[in-house]
Amino acid sequence: MYITKISIRNFRNIEEAELCFDKNLNILVGRNAQGKTNLCEAVSVCLGQSFRRVRFNQYVPANDPKAEVRIKLWFVDDITERENIIDYTVSNNSLTVTYNGIKMKDAAELYGVLKYVVFVPEHLNLIKGSPETRRSYLDDVALMQTKTHLKKMSRYNKGLRQRNNILANNNGNIDLLKNQLAPWNEIMATEGINVTYGRLKYFSFLKHCAAEIYSDLSGGAEKLSMDYVSSIYKTKSIDFSNLDRLYKIYISELDKNLESEMKMRYTVSGVHRDDINFYINGMAAKDFASQGQLRSAALALKLSEAEIIRQKNNTNPVVILDDILSELDSVRREYVLNHIEKSQVFITCCNIEDLSALNNGKKWKAENGTFTELF
Repeated sequence: MYITKISIRNFRNIEEAELCFDKNLNILVGRNAQGKTNLCEAVSVCLGQSFRRVRFNQYVPANDPKAEVRIKLWFVDDITERENIIDYTVSNNSLTVTYNGIKMKDAAELYGVLKYVVFVPEHLNLIKGSPETRRSYLDDVALMQTKTHLKKMSRYNKGLRQRNNILANNNGNIDLLKNQLAPWNEIMATEGINVTYGRLKYFSFLKHCAAEIYSDLSGGAEKLSMDYVSSIYKTKSIDFSNLDRLYKIYISELDKNLESEMKMRYTVSGVHRDDINFYINGMAAKDFASQGQLRSAALALKLSEAEIIRQKNNTNPVVILDDILSELDSVRREYVLNHIEKSQVFITCCNIEDLSALNNGKKWKAENGTFTELF
């Protein structure tokens, strides 16, 4: 799919704007806090959810809390190849969304039709941040493809909460504790295997696709590799052909840790403790990578995510890259500007000099919430 046009009124600092987009590449350039990211957010709002993950009442301009927010977005979908219209309005703290004139409950209903992938600077934490950030990302990728993963995660988390409650209130009687934990161990083991399988199904694709993209990004000078670290199965390759064996290993690991868990009063191993390690040329990325390398690795992940959507859903997602060019060298900038294929791409940047390698596409200067096309 690709977006042909957007019309915005009273969205954050954008009082009035109308832009017709290139079907391949669109660039917004300007100083910080001029509206570049706000325009990209307006696009994402119509595609299902703001990438800032805030409620719709926060879109209203701070200096005019009674203003009506309206976004109209025209796009061509990959199935019918016809132009469609989304009309998104916030008025009197009430949200109205229509799709080709048909009223929807909210824009999230359109997510199956309209997909996008976004990079924001916070995504550098996928590489250098906490294990929880990486686990959540991998679960989000799995959820994006199948809602079954959410059911497995929900059951696992329920078992984990119950198990932790029992551990938190244990009285030191290990035999009693074993009996109390047994049913929750079974749930955690069963659903833990399912969650691990769901994660690794997409991790395997991300691992190989991101390695190829990263190599291209760096002009073949660097190699990105990734490992999934399981706190239960101490191996880089988990064989799911024998589920009974995996179940027994899971239960055994929970039992083995029981004495230490009685003292710590929480569950110390399970899929909620798994992690992903990133390496660049064999060196741990979170410890040794430069800012440009971290940004390149995170970008490679997000572009791999787009490829998953493309292959599984037979649609080309819109790609939004917010402040991606800073800290990239000339080789990487040239790749971002000219070699992201198949998807329509939106890029924000601060420096016009960063666009020296640009071959095609449209660009606008953003200033105080207004956008002037540059030629």
